[in-house]
Amino acid sequence: MKLVHVIPISRGITKDRLSYFSKKDIPKGAMVTVPIRNKLTPAIVESTEDIKDVKTKLRLSPYPIKKIEEVKTTQIFSPEFMHAVIETADYTAGTAGAIINTLVPNAILSDPKKVQEYDSSEHIKKGVTYERLVLQTDKDERYSAYRSLIREAFARKQSVFICMPTFHDVEQFVSKSEKGIRTYMFGLHSGLTKKQTVERWNKVIKENHPVAIVGTGSFLSIPRSDIRTIIIERESSGAYKSQTRPYVDTRIFADFLARKMGARIVYADSFLRIETLYHYYEGLSAELAPLRFRPLSPAEHSIVDMKSYKPTVKGRYEIISHELARLVEDTKRDATHMFIFSARRGLSPTTVCSDCGATVTSTHSDAPMVLHKTSKGNIFYCHQNGEVRSANERCRVCGGWKLVALGGGIQLVEEQLKERFPKHVFFRVDSDITSTYKKARVVIEEWQNTPGSVLLGTEMALSHIEEPIEHIAISSIDSLLSIPDFKIETRIFSTLLTLRSLAQQSFLLQTRNPEQKVLKDATQGNLMEFYRREINIRKELEYPPYSLFIKLTVSGTKHAVSKEMDALEELFKEYDLRIFSAFIPAEHGKQTSHALIKIAPHEWPHPELLERLRSLPPQVLIKVDPESLL
Repeated sequence: MKLVHVIPISRGITKDRLSYFSKKDIPKGAMVTVPIRNKLTPAIVESTEDIKDVKTKLRLSPYPIKKIEEVKTTQIFSPEFMHAVIETADYTAGTAGAIINTLVPNAILSDPKKVQEYDSSEHIKKGVTYERLVLQTDKDERYSAYRSLIREAFARKQSVFICMPTFHDVEQFVSKSEKGIRTYMFGLHSGLTKKQTVERWNKVIKENHPVAIVGTGSFLSIPRSDIRTIIIERESSGAYKSQTRPYVDTRIFADFLARKMGARIVYADSFLRIETLYHYYEGLSAELAPLRFRPLSPAEHSIVDMKSYKPTVKGRYEIISHELARLVEDTKRDATHMFIFSARRGLSPTTVCSDCGATVTSTHSDAPMVLHKTSKGNIFYCHQNGEVRSANERCRVCGGWKLVALGGGIQLVEEQLKERFPKHVFFRVDSDITSTYKKARVVIEEWQNTPGSVLLGTEMALSHIEEPIEHIAISSIDSLLSIPDFKIETRIFSTLLTLRSLAQQSFLLQTRNPEQKVLKDATQGNLMEFYRREINIRKELEYPPYSLFIKLTVSGTKHAVSKEMDALEELFKEYDLRIFSAFIPAEHGKQTSHALIKIAPHEWPHPELLERLRSLPPQVLIKVDPESLL
């Protein structure tokens, strides 16, 4: 009889490891099924012991030990992957099982018997060297560099993994690769069916020739022992961080995996994250090619000051400048294409009462209601909780009728353009009308096939635009400037750079804040100026990369949150815990508060602090290196 220690694969189980009886000697890494809370759960065997060697330990165990129900397969993951999982679990203060559940496609976990077993004879040879590299240049140059790296790797009988933030990025790169490479190239992403996922996974493992795997982060789990290069494309993308527990950052996991495999890892983007550039200048990474700090776009750039456009007597704001109108006319006259970017959905992101100054907010929370236009008239819609109200309402504070819409969303841009240019063709892509990938693709393709047309889109549209565009304009990005988050300027800068890199002839930015340096730097392509200013600010405030943030979040009634925060303050009293209210409004009667721990990056994961974090109850959310403090 054996005592088998397993890692349960589930996000909802707080125990990192559990133990069970088995008559069989199950190998390390095997997939098994174990009973947890009257439910069968998949797990991976971490180790086994003979019962006679641990009798004393079993007598002292406070829990009855059950038997393993079923051994599903021998082994489908490499030891290097498992080691990287455990290190990632420590980094996120989560469990190894939750990390596996996040990083492995459900198609692989749900039916492992159909998955090709890991061949331990192909184990990674010792003596190979881990290396960190960076690449900062435009998209076309990056893609060209990747193809060169693939050819070079194939010549050395090595495989390459190119990690992409979205499945659209995967399909785009694969479709543009030449035949000689594409023969041994495999695109893997969430858009595949369960059957397709398993088939491609098995083909990658069985292929004797070196392969180029182009996939999203969950496919880093595929056990190819000859992978010697991992590329993180568009490494600044927020898509690399999972939005649910255990809040895994694929970039962190990829780095752990590269270390274990002895592979080189390349971080690449048009503008690398501030943290990545800092590590480069500190000598912690090398350049794959000289970093480019000037975009290649030949487009003429301009900033239009919208402060001269005053609201009318009826409170209407003109959101189309003379310069933007001229570009729309040029687009139709020359039969070219134009893209107009809007940072917000709806007609207007904010509506206020001109009598008392109160903002129109949701009935259920303090979130602002966004004005939208529908076929049945204008409505107020809350993007946070889905509440819908008629726009024909009085101020709920003073009862006044003078509700004035402030700022312009994408619907307002579309409305004013159609009024001004009734014979022009306009298309729109945002989550309100193109809620799925397929719907967005249909609109994008129709726009591309209609010379002289204009596409309006939010950030959602950017992932679908593959080719350069003659004219690009930003109707307004000012609403983002008001967000009080330490990474917001970097986000704005990256978005504007992406848009600027797509423009061929003209790049126009409308704003009521033309003096903002981030807008000038992005428009003029001053990457180095922006980096220097941003890194100096972060150094002065001791923000990342000079420190590591660990954010704890609690939501509930005011009393419950206050009680929980008092407990956190006591538990982490030697870590100078900072407690503050969340910027994003909670439901009425509810409260959300954050607690922030700031430590030196090289001190994490700290064993004592990690143990305390893992002792916290499930209602406390833990985010290590959060994208936002709001």
